[in-house]
Amino acid sequence: MTWRALVAACIAALAWPGLASAQNPLEQARSLYNAGQFEAAIETASSWSSKPASAASAALITARARLELFRKAGDPNRLATARTELAALDPHALAPQEVVEWEIGLASALFLENQPGPAAEMFTTVLPAARARLAATEFEKFLEWWGAAASQAAAALAGASRAQAFEKFRATAALELERNPFSRSATYWSVVASRGAGDLEEAWNKAVAGWIRAGSQVEGRALRDDLETFVTQTLIPERAQTRTGQRPEGRAAGTDIAALTEEWRAMTSRWGAED
Repeated sequence: MTWRALVAACIAALAWPGLASAQNPLEQARSLYNAGQFEAAIETASSWSSKPASAASAALITARARLELFRKAGDPNRLATARTELAALDPHALAPQEVVEWEIGLASALFLENQPGPAAEMFTTVLPAARARLAATEFEKFLEWWGAAASQAAAALAGASRAQAFEKFRATAALELERNPFSRSATYWSVVASRGAGDLEEAWNKAVAGWIRAGSQVEGRALRDDLETFVTQTLIPERAQTRTGQRPEGRAAGTDIAALTEEWRAMTSRWGAED
């Protein structure tokens, strides 16, 4: 998924109960964070940061809020402070759910520091726990981060290492898609992973299947737009090059690109008439 699409997709988190029903400032801070009010979440959590029983939880909320603020404004101080806060946390002082959030925070910070390899390793390690403990909407956002990190990490490799990384990526994405065929993230990353593994026909088939399934989903338009961009800008030119043996700017490849594009357009027209 493109960086812009990833950022747009990851901004909002699953809302907690209304702020009025929160019992203490720490719960209020968490509610504010999940509502996307990150500055307010930091300010509220700070009121409990000096209390031993809640200091770790408050620091976790604050650090994750700083990461979100960094993504929105690009202030490197936000990222540096969040990194320091996350690294200083003792996971043994956190509840099991918070440990998962802490690991996701660490992985997210690594990704934002342009370290997709270590980020992918951490995201992959915490994936089973995230699947078990996160709500469906939160887990979907987690998969977006994981897929972005895993795809960038694999693409940075060469030779056998690259092939192995994409095969691992493809297997995990396929498993998540089997678990939830309506997962926007698993659908998209499954296509990307198949292409990265060199199986362009499988990537095409998964893109078509995913585009059709998206028609009945609440956020189906966004998934269809992502697949449209990937198929037309990446997958079709590469399929044409493989089929003709020419670079995309070659005459034969250009003809094949036009034919594949028409095939894609015909499919989306048939299955997207309700749009």
